[in-house]
Amino acid sequence: MRYQQSSSESAELMRLILPRVARHGGTYVPTTYAVWFEYLAGLNPALTEALESRLRNPQKLAQEEIEQFYARFIETRDTRTIDQVQANLVQLLYRFGEIAARSGEGTAEFARTLAECERELGTIGDPEKLQQVIRSLASSTAAIRASTETLQAKVEASRAEMQSLREQLGALRSEALTDPLTGLRNRRGLEREFEQLLLERPDGIGKCAVLLADIDHFKRVNDSYGHLFGDQILRAAAQTLEAAIKGRDIAARFGGEEFLVLLPNTQLEGARALADQIRLAFSRLRVRRGGEYVDQITISIGVAAPAQGEPIEQLIERADRALYEAKASGRNCVRVAAKPDATVPPKAQPEAPAQPGAPTQPEAQAQPGADPISRRAVR
Repeated sequence: MRYQQSSSESAELMRLILPRVARHGGTYVPTTYAVWFEYLAGLNPALTEALESRLRNPQKLAQEEIEQFYARFIETRDTRTIDQVQANLVQLLYRFGEIAARSGEGTAEFARTLAECERELGTIGDPEKLQQVIRSLASSTAAIRASTETLQAKVEASRAEMQSLREQLGALRSEALTDPLTGLRNRRGLEREFEQLLLERPDGIGKCAVLLADIDHFKRVNDSYGHLFGDQILRAAAQTLEAAIKGRDIAARFGGEEFLVLLPNTQLEGARALADQIRLAFSRLRVRRGGEYVDQITISIGVAAPAQGEPIEQLIERADRALYEAKASGRNCVRVAAKPDATVPPKAQPEAPAQPGAPTQPEAQAQPGADPISRRAVR
């Protein structure tokens, strides 16, 4: 949804939003702003009703609840809007069909009139009767001309409406599949890419490596420099990823400070080399904050390549375990996931933190049985 508020209206809404976020202990992230913005601006009646019902409970809103409100009332609204535009396009196509049918009926009637006139002309000897046939022919010609002009006007109007709907649909799809902060694909956009990839490759994901990257100590960055600077870091990470990939490669914001890169035509060694290239590029970033530059911000990356017949979900899970291993090994490094049937003992002690120019470490396996949700705590 594109907001139409003026700068002064937006500033006033922001003034009202900030104390609410502070009061409920939420985090200053785009989803939180979006929920409170639409609530306070009165843009989303369904959200307003649900949120007001929840606010009657004096207990503070958890960030998880805010995320649920966003997913339920904002993300799904965009999807419903797309569905409605698609339905309008279908109705428009039906109208085109009706116009074509009416045009065909008018043309057929005119053809019958011509045929009758032709038969009568062959038998006419009376001038008066000839005049009647000519008048009938002229009347039919005028009628078909008027009908054609009317239909043509309807076709032109429908064509313009269809073009407008197509542009609207394209814009909505782009918004619904794009992360507004970084400009990368969001989770839904990534899912669409997976679906398209599997349509093109019915035999499976095959040569389709995955990188899962996470900014090191991102919470510390937010706590030290503020969330607006944290947003700058996220945008810088997105730009670094986009500069490193090419062709059919896809970069997406996977959640929070985590990014996923899908490499449809890349072997494991190529994926590992690209991951190191991204890590080194990120370690050299200098992001401006006021009159100074902040550097020494690093990223950890897990790499996985698919085993025979492995589903994409399991491939991502193995990349996530490799990322966890990179975090446990001191961060600012790349780890490659072992194959599902390989057995590599986990390290007994984490290594010392790697320096910004540190090379890729040997392959390692994540700790057995580790829960991917609880692992987020070490990042």
